[in-house]
Amino acid sequence: MRGRAALLLALVAATTVGARTPPRSLSPSARCLTVDTRRFVAAGTVLLGEDGPGRSGEATRVDAFWIDAHEVTNRQFADFVAATGHVTRAERDGASALFVSPTERVSLNDASRWWRFVKGADWRHPEGPGSDLAGKADVPVVHVDRDDAAAYARWAGGTLPSSAQWEHAARGAQHAGRDPLSWAFKNGKPRANVWEGVFPIRDTGDDGYAGIAPVGCFEPNDLGIYDMVGNVWEWVAGNAAMGLVKGGSFLCAMNYCANFRPAAYQAQERDLPTSHIGFRVVYTKPTDEVRS
Repeated sequence: MRGRAALLLALVAATTVGARTPPRSLSPSARCLTVDTRRFVAAGTVLLGEDGPGRSGEATRVDAFWIDAHEVTNRQFADFVAATGHVTRAERDGASALFVSPTERVSLNDASRWWRFVKGADWRHPEGPGSDLAGKADVPVVHVDRDDAAAYARWAGGTLPSSAQWEHAARGAQHAGRDPLSWAFKNGKPRANVWEGVFPIRDTGDDGYAGIAPVGCFEPNDLGIYDMVGNVWEWVAGNAAMGLVKGGSFLCAMNYCANFRPAAYQAQERDLPTSHIGFRVVYTKPTDEVRS
């Protein structure tokens, strides 16, 4: 997705006070596991950027750390807001970028055909005015920019992960090349929350969800960490001017984006909140404290 200034210019004509509600999940969340804890990631060498044949990655040493077992949820973020009074960028601006599926085929070169800058969209109203968090306590918080995410991380006693930390956690015990598609698919079946069908017209929900899934609905990696691929893009630490997100989201499809693997990254204006970006936190303290 393009940066804030370019996106806002592209969406001026499309700005709206409401939006069509995305499809609900197609299966119950009873199979999902909310653990609200941290996973230990041992010091080691990560194949940073490894992305299949011809892209072996750069061996990068990473110190040990702890990381949230899943994305920060609406429930957790609400605790942070209640404790600190934090007001997010989207709430201050009065609007946020919201994915709205078009009703007809459109050019994949024009993201303004499926993004709307919606007045009243924010983390409390993730699908725009009239929506709320009912039944979404364990869904990843979205419509937060990088500063919002970093503020939560400080409150929680951690930081946003570096790209190397994030990728080390996502890859787990991987020490050799791997088929990029295998991170999101197993024997042709989805193992992560990505877009099945033709983007941006219809997500068939073959993975059980059309849209964001609650955390912990898909199998964890070998470190016990959930949703490092798919569901929502995740903010990582970066320089002062430009943000970076990792891991892909529920909007990544075979015909568009296809960023459902640890190597995937995307530049993102740090002050542009959207409906498909969340985050998780890393820590240096050896504790399994639960934020609930």
